[in-house]
Amino acid sequence: MYKSVLLATTMIATGVAAASAADPIIYTQPAPVVTSSTFDWDRFYIGLSAGGMNDGTQYVGVGGLAGLNMQSGDWVFGLEVQGTAYYNGGAYSGALYDVFGRAGYLVAPEALIYASGGVVFNDSGSTFAGIGGGIEFAVHDNVTFGGEYTYITDGGGTTGHVFDAKMRWYFN
Repeated sequence: MYKSVLLATTMIATGVAAASAADPIIYTQPAPVVTSSTFDWDRFYIGLSAGGMNDGTQYVGVGGLAGLNMQSGDWVFGLEVQGTAYYNGGAYSGALYDVFGRAGYLVAPEALIYASGGVVFNDSGSTFAGIGGGIEFAVHDNVTFGGEYTYITDGGGTTGHVFDAKMRWYFN
């Protein structure tokens, strides 16, 4: 019986030693998945604007806009139309209607700095030239928020400064 116990103990010890000699099992967490959140600027959009204009008198404006961008690498080119109603002291003062081209550069995949220029009409029949620029940030897969400044002039001494905050919704 002594030999049987000794034989069993030897076999168990040998099996444990052999099992311990193998490489240890190491449990590791899988690497986190890193996704790129590159915004697609190459599409149609609609949006809202709110801001102010100063042509010697201060006005508050609210409006709507629509546009189309084309992206080539880090460059974005587009066309935007906008209509804005202006108020002074709570009373309607008139509206401006813009048709502008935009050319911008992506300083980050979600940040666009751009220059803009085009023609501005008012509801009195006057025509102005406009030039400006802005910055636009992607805050969601299809939403951007930004600010814009535009200088307008009729070439005959009438000038204005327009400041807008804009929110745009992009569609595929």
